[in-house]
Amino acid sequence: MTVLKKLLLIVNPNAGTRQAHRLLPEMISALTAGGYLVTVCVTDRNGDASAFARDHAGDADLVVACGGDGTLNEVVSGLLSGGHTTPVGYIPAGSTNDFAATLGLSPDLLAACETICGGVPRRLDMGRFGADRYFCYTASFGAFTSVSWSTPQNMKNILGHAAYILQGIRSLADIHPIHMRITADGTVYEDDYLFGAVCNSTSLGGILKLEDNQVDMNDGLFETLLIPFPPNLGILGQVIGALTAGNYEDPSLVFIRASSFTFEGAPELEWTLDGELATAINPLSIQNIHNAVQLIC
Repeated sequence: MTVLKKLLLIVNPNAGTRQAHRLLPEMISALTAGGYLVTVCVTDRNGDASAFARDHAGDADLVVACGGDGTLNEVVSGLLSGGHTTPVGYIPAGSTNDFAATLGLSPDLLAACETICGGVPRRLDMGRFGADRYFCYTASFGAFTSVSWSTPQNMKNILGHAAYILQGIRSLADIHPIHMRITADGTVYEDDYLFGAVCNSTSLGGILKLEDNQVDMNDGLFETLLIPFPPNLGILGQVIGALTAGNYEDPSLVFIRASSFTFEGAPELEWTLDGELATAINPLSIQNIHNAVQLIC
């Protein structure tokens, strides 16, 4: 008799266009055909996925997150806070799926199940945000960073990436300079900033893109983009041109690779972790956790 491996499937049924809700029986069937005994946990509120992973990942051979990047963030956070080393699979069912795009994972849910059954684990760095929060691909502040969590889900479902941009345009009047002192592996950067992102991905909300050759997801370093607040419309145009062209060496931008960061100066600043709202103490420490997770690719 064939012994099936144990798979914990953590599903957010409300992610994206609710594909996971509609296709759950087919996903279970595909994973079972791949040699897994599937246990399903369905989330009902924020924090459920993290709790499921923290409490039950140790009993499984594989933990699979099905939902958006926020669901994956919770699953990984639960694994790390629980001290588990169980490999992770990802079925991307969200609105933008930035992290999945970087990894080349299919947005087709059943194809993603096939990848999980036939793929191989790849070690990836993760980020620690403060003392007890984590992120998979980005921690960001400033202009547009609230867009991912403040945009209504139905608007995301209808418009996708365009929803983020439209919602961001609505918030332009609220943009203001953020004074920050940033220490990156011992080097200090201090300025008024429009935007900042510590990332381990090629895509940020479909708005900012890095080239594939600029990102190594398990080198122990984060790629960090800082945009100093433009003093006039001419510099703002230069910033937009540099971002559009992907020219991160432009003098209007600051592009850094480092493993450890300290942010000082903005005690009530809102951050976004993998598309979800986060608050931080001042000073804030962000650390790269090298080879923290094995993700099936």
